[in-house]
Amino acid sequence: MILLAVVLTANVMMAQKKDRTDAFMYNKNGQYAKAITSIEKCVNHEQFLGMKPNDQAMAWLYRAAIYQNVIQSGDEALKAQTPNALEIVYQSLMKCMENKDFLEDNKGEIYQRVGNVMNTYYTKGADDYNTGKFTDAAPMFKKAYDIAKSLGSSDANDMLNLAATSALRAEDYNTALTYFTEVKDNGADNVDVYKHLAACYNGLGNAEQAMAMINAGLEKSPSDAGLILEKVNAYLKEGKGAEAVADLNKLRELDPNNAQLLFVLGTIYGDENNKDLYDVEKARKYYEDALAINPGYYDATYNIGVLYTGMANKYIEQANEITGFSKAEQDQYNSLIEQANELLRTGLPYLKQAYDAQPSDDVKNVLRSIYVKLNMMEEVKALDGK
Repeated sequence: MILLAVVLTANVMMAQKKDRTDAFMYNKNGQYAKAITSIEKCVNHEQFLGMKPNDQAMAWLYRAAIYQNVIQSGDEALKAQTPNALEIVYQSLMKCMENKDFLEDNKGEIYQRVGNVMNTYYTKGADDYNTGKFTDAAPMFKKAYDIAKSLGSSDANDMLNLAATSALRAEDYNTALTYFTEVKDNGADNVDVYKHLAACYNGLGNAEQAMAMINAGLEKSPSDAGLILEKVNAYLKEGKGAEAVADLNKLRELDPNNAQLLFVLGTIYGDENNKDLYDVEKARKYYEDALAINPGYYDATYNIGVLYTGMANKYIEQANEITGFSKAEQDQYNSLIEQANELLRTGLPYLKQAYDAQPSDDVKNVLRSIYVKLNMMEEVKALDGK
């Protein structure tokens, strides 16, 4: 019985070696589907672990080679059947590299194949990133990083930074935070890392940690515009408008022709909910200054139109509160309505310009309301027919 068991085991081992050899020959002849069947039969057999370590390592190397050839074959049907081929190549090579003696004897081929996998992941990540598929790009760059790190590549941290940036642009703040933290732990102690960490914390609503990262970065570069802007964002989320204004003015000193900074200042002063800073004239002035720098700035154009409309509505509300019919009351009513109409006429060209630039139902409804209030019925008809 013992002899029979030994014979059976030997036969199993011989069969596994034959499967491995068949896989090699099928792969050599370009018969990749058959090669896959043979190599999977070999490495997934319950007795595979009983093979000699070098025979196992050779099987893993064959498996990596077969799936790499599938990826490069141009056989779309076969590639569709093996959508995770690149991951199989990577895992097979990692298994192969566990055998240090085999790795030493086959270092050239193994490292070349590992490098090819890394480059494929990196290229896929770059393609996804460049086409705006940031969610897909992040794990591709992360795979490239994992491989580069295992090879001791000096470019590894750059790949992790790309993975982190992709996750941040995908608004996957938790993943981005994990990756950027590792980038920093790997030795990248620079302003950009702190800026990105602050953006992650801001995205997660953790203003305290965001500010800590911003301040750490500003210690390295007190005039860094990106960090100051992140600080502004943190202040605005906390409702600290005055602090935001102070930092925005610092940014204006660094970049006096930046229309966006003026626009943000306009939004701060134009926010009625901000009782301490609400100032219509300052808001209007900042929007006008933004338009002087960039006449085609849609947001500034639209906001200044809305600002005038809001001011006009306040006069209309006051007029509607008058309930008496005396001459004095009627004169007051007419005066308030005329002031409102004057503001509507002032804001109207801005809203028309905004609508012409980016037609939308929201702007259209505001325009219609103004036309009706100003008794411009021909314009109402033209607007509805547009």
